[in-house]
Amino acid sequence: MTVADLCDRYMVAAETGAILTRFNRPKKASTLAIDKGRISRHIKPLIGKKAVDEIDSRAVKRLISDITTGKTATVVKTKLRGRANVRGGPATAARVADLLSGIMTWAVDEGVIEHNPVHRVRRFRSEARQRFLSNEELGRLGVALAAGRDNDGKAFNPHAVNIVTLLCLTGCRIGEITGLRWGEIDLSLKCLRLEDTKTGKSLRPIGDTAVAILKSQRRIAGSPFVFTGSRRKVPYQGMGKEAGRILKAANIEGATPHTLRHTFASAASGLGYSDGTIAGLIGHKGRGVTSRYVHRPDQALASAAQAVSAEISKLLNPEHDLSGPSNSPDLDDSL
Repeated sequence: MTVADLCDRYMVAAETGAILTRFNRPKKASTLAIDKGRISRHIKPLIGKKAVDEIDSRAVKRLISDITTGKTATVVKTKLRGRANVRGGPATAARVADLLSGIMTWAVDEGVIEHNPVHRVRRFRSEARQRFLSNEELGRLGVALAAGRDNDGKAFNPHAVNIVTLLCLTGCRIGEITGLRWGEIDLSLKCLRLEDTKTGKSLRPIGDTAVAILKSQRRIAGSPFVFTGSRRKVPYQGMGKEAGRILKAANIEGATPHTLRHTFASAASGLGYSDGTIAGLIGHKGRGVTSRYVHRPDQALASAAQAVSAEISKLLNPEHDLSGPSNSPDLDDSL
């Protein structure tokens, strides 16, 4: 059996839900798409024709080296007018090696090989990104969102404006907001009951400013999504481009939508909340088994969500703050 054949068998198993993540859940469609890309763009071109039992630690090291130096870099057509710039580098090589390790571990379990040749092969490990927006950057972002237009006067998509604002106010992951369904919103208890997050079901308290945005969002008949795409059966798909335009209009560099999640956590830290409280606010997986029985937000978390949301709203809209200058510390990276 070749490596290419093994990868194909692995993907069939993954698509049927037989491959579980570290959270003991089947891989999501988005993760499967990433895996397919790494297999087709890196693993198969470099070692796909080799027999599985020929792959040893030296072959894995060559694979990592080739990806790191850009041997598999190319431009791939993805759809009618789309393309993907496949780049190399140490981070890409490490992620491909991690995927290959998972495939080889599965092969061991299936009795195809006796041991995983990727184990103990060193690869690049970057430090966790600590980028977050400063108070000044949040102010500029608020101005750009309020203007609703980029530097050339071209309007932002209204969905994108509300999504970016909600990312700031809730600390949610971008997929949790873009894919948000009406059935996941509990306005009476001011929380989101997310059905499918990175860590499974998740109950998130939200503040009044986030509630107001959700209340103002118009429902589209026949669509379950809060932010409906051009086809009513799918959520809005334009955040990849629009988020960049919004951040550029605010003159914010080196940031992504995930930076807004970091910013929310940093604001919570600046207000004195503990790591445990912050983890609850942004939906990090809890260690206890009792969370599955909780049906309403913890009052302390709800209070924290309200305070953090209000603080960030004030920073996004300083001209609307009637309480005078904030005496809270500038957002920091104490997490």
